[in-house]
Amino acid sequence: MNGGTRVNEHEALQVVLVKSFETQATEEQLLSDAERREATRTALEDVGAHGAPDAFIATRAHAASRSLAGRNAVLDWVLERERWHGAWLLMAIGAGLLVGITADVFGNGTQLNLLAPPAWLVILWNLGVYFVLSTRLFSNGAGKVSSKTGWIAPAASALRSFQFRHLHKLVPALAPQSAALTDFSVAWSRISLPLATTRLVTLLHAASAAVAVALIGGMYLRGLVLEYRVEWGSTFLDTQSVHTLLSFLLAPALWLSGIQLPDVAQMEALRDSTNLVHAQASAALWLHLYAIMLLIIVVLPRTLLACWSGWQAHRISARFPLSLDEQYYRNLLRTQRSEKARIVVLPYAQSVADNAEQNLRRILELAFDNSPQIEFSATTPLGGEDELSGLLANLDHATHMVAVFDMTATPESEYHGAFLSALQASAQVPIFFVVNESGFASRFREYPQRLVERRETWKGFAQSVRSNALIFDLVAPQMTAYVSELKSSLDNMTVRQHG
Repeated sequence: MNGGTRVNEHEALQVVLVKSFETQATEEQLLSDAERREATRTALEDVGAHGAPDAFIATRAHAASRSLAGRNAVLDWVLERERWHGAWLLMAIGAGLLVGITADVFGNGTQLNLLAPPAWLVILWNLGVYFVLSTRLFSNGAGKVSSKTGWIAPAASALRSFQFRHLHKLVPALAPQSAALTDFSVAWSRISLPLATTRLVTLLHAASAAVAVALIGGMYLRGLVLEYRVEWGSTFLDTQSVHTLLSFLLAPALWLSGIQLPDVAQMEALRDSTNLVHAQASAALWLHLYAIMLLIIVVLPRTLLACWSGWQAHRISARFPLSLDEQYYRNLLRTQRSEKARIVVLPYAQSVADNAEQNLRRILELAFDNSPQIEFSATTPLGGEDELSGLLANLDHATHMVAVFDMTATPESEYHGAFLSALQASAQVPIFFVVNESGFASRFREYPQRLVERRETWKGFAQSVRSNALIFDLVAPQMTAYVSELKSSLDNMTVRQHG
C-alpha cells in the first residue's frame, strides 16, 4: 500500500512514539479522544485529504506529540533529545589520535627491524577491513549483504537499545506510559538500526584514520629527539629475497616519493648495523616510506569511507525508512481520505447475542480508530460453508472480515476449518476469527480447568489453519486487553501479507 516515507529522523521518532502511546493502552489513559481528533484535524488542515500520506502521518504525530509533551520528564527527553551530535565524531577522532600518538610504531626502542615493524600490523589490519567491505559490496543479493554484518550491527543495536531500554522504569507510577515506552524503545531500536549502524561505521572509519595520522605524527615527533637506526635479520630469507620483498611491499611509497631503496649490498650491511656510521644506518628513509604507506593505505581510504558513510547516514536521517504498511497507519490514512473501514462479521453455527454483538462492535470501533462501518451478516449454519459464494458476492465492499465461533463447540477442520478456508479462498481482504467464550465460561464457572483446556484446543486449531484465535468473553469483555490484542493481530496479518 505505502512502501515508505519521506519523513526525517525526528519526525519518524514522533510517529513511532505516538503509535506506541495510541496502541498500548486506552486513549483515556494516554491520548484522549479529543487529543486524537485535534491531531487528525490539524493534519487534515495542514496536509489535506489528498496530500502525501507520509506528510499526513508525520504532521498528525507532531500534533499529538505536543499533547504528550510536558506530562513527564522522560517523554520530554525523548521528544527533545538530539539523535546525533557532532561531538561524537570529535570524540572518535580524539580517541584515535590518543591511541596513535601513544603507540610506538617501531615497537623496539630506537631500533627498527625492517621485516617486523608494528606499522605493518596496522596496514594489514586495514587491508583486511577493505577486503571484508568489498566482499560484502559485491555479494550476490541484498539479503547476503545484510546478513554479514559481523559485530558492527549487534554493537549498534546494543548502543541504540541502551539509550531507551530503561525508559519505562523511570515512570513506575504510570503503568500505561511504562508499557508504551517499552513498546516504543523496542520498535525504535529495531527501526533505527540501519541508521545507528551507519553512524557507528562512520565513527570507526574516522577513528581509524585518526590512529594512522597520530602514528605518522608520533614517528616524526620521536624522530626529532631520538636517533632511530635500522637493521634486519631472518632465519629463512637471504639478502636478495629481503630486498625483493621490501621492493614489492613498499612499491607504492617508493613510486610516490621517488626514494630509492638501498641496493643489495647496502641491505646486507644492515644485517648488523652496529658497525655502520650514523648516515648508513639512519631510519629516516624508512620512516618516510612507512609514513607514506600509512597515508595512502589507511588515512586516505578511511577518510573517504568515513565521508561516504557519513553522507549515507545523513541521507537516511533526512529520508527515514519508515514503512506505513501496518494496520495502524492504514487506519489513519483511511481517515485522511475519509474512507471508513468496512467490517463484515460472519457468525458461524451459532448467532451472537445482542449484548455480545454490542461489545464486539465497541472492540472493533476502538481497534480501527476511525468509526468503521460494521455489518453483522446472517449466521452461517453448521456445514453451510459450501453456500458462501452467494453471500460473499454481496460483500465485495468489505475491507475486513471477522469470523465468529462459539467456544461451546469443539473446533473441527471439516466444519470450522472449511468455513475459514472458504472465506480465505473467496475474499481478498484480511480475515481473522473471534472465539466467544462467554457461554462456555458461564457453564463451567466452577471448573476453570475445562476453560483452560478448551482455550488450548482452539489455539491449537488456529495454528493448524495458520491463523490466530482471538478468544474473547463478549458478555464481560476486558475492553483494553481485547482492543490491544485485536490491533496486534491486525498488524501481524499486515506483516505476513507484505513480508
